[in-house]
Amino acid sequence: MNDLTLYFNKETGEQFVARTQPESSNPLPTSSTTFYKLRWHKNPIKIQIEHGANSIAVDYVIGVLSGVANPSELISEYDISAGLSNDDTMSHDQARLVMLAIFKDLKQAGWQRYISLSGPRLTGKDALKYASTHTYELDPDYAYSLDEWMQLEDGSRWMLQANGIYLTIQMYREQSKMDPQQPGAYYVSYKFQSEKEYYAPHFKDDDLKKSAINAARWVSLYPGIKKQMNQIREQREAELKAQGITIDESYQDPALVSKK
Repeated sequence: MNDLTLYFNKETGEQFVARTQPESSNPLPTSSTTFYKLRWHKNPIKIQIEHGANSIAVDYVIGVLSGVANPSELISEYDISAGLSNDDTMSHDQARLVMLAIFKDLKQAGWQRYISLSGPRLTGKDALKYASTHTYELDPDYAYSLDEWMQLEDGSRWMLQANGIYLTIQMYREQSKMDPQQPGAYYVSYKFQSEKEYYAPHFKDDDLKKSAINAARWVSLYPGIKKQMNQIREQREAELKAQGITIDESYQDPALVSKK
C-alpha cells in the first residue's frame, strides 16, 4: 500500500474496511467496540491526515488503530504509531531535531498547543520542570537542548488542537539505548480525537453515552465541566505564582466546534 489518507467523521467503519481492508477484531466479549488495525512494520508508509486547512502528513507510519461502537458509525479517532526515520536507530540529536521539525510543521498547518482544562498555563522550561513531577503536556514551541531532550521521560507528551480535533503526541525510546554518544531507538504515538471523544472521559457514563449522545446534550454539559476544571487550574496557578513562576495568561482554552 502506498500513502493512505485518513478522515474524521466522513466515513463509517464499514467504508473504512472496504477502502483499506484492515484486520478487524473485537477482543473483549463484553465490548461492543469493533477495532480496526493496519500494520506496515517492514515497510513504513506516509499517512495524510485530512482536516481541511489543518491537513498534515505523518511519516514512517508502522500502524493505525481505530474503532467504532457500531460499524455504521463515522470514525472520529485514530491511534497512529510511527518511527522518526526508516532506520531502526538514529542519533539522539537527530531524533530531537526531527521532533522539533514535526512541531514546526504542525504549527505552520494551524495546530496550536493545548493545555488540559485543569493544567497550569506554563511554557518552555517551566512546563518542562512541572512535567518532571506531574502529568503534564509539554510545550511544543520550546526548542529543547540535547541535554534537556535526554532528560525527558519515556512517554513524554505534547498536546495540540485544530478546529475540533485534538492530537496527543507521545515519544518513546528504548531505555537500553540512552547513551547520548550512541544511537537511540525511537517511536512516536499520535492520537487524533474529535472533541467529543477527547472530552468524553470527563463526563459520567449516564451523562455521556459516547455512541448515542447528540451534540446538543454534551455541548450543554461542557461549560459545567470546564468551570470545575478551570477552578483546579486557578488553584494550581496561584500556588505556582507564589513560587515566582510565570503563568502564560495569554493562553485561552479553545472554543468548541460542535454546535448545539
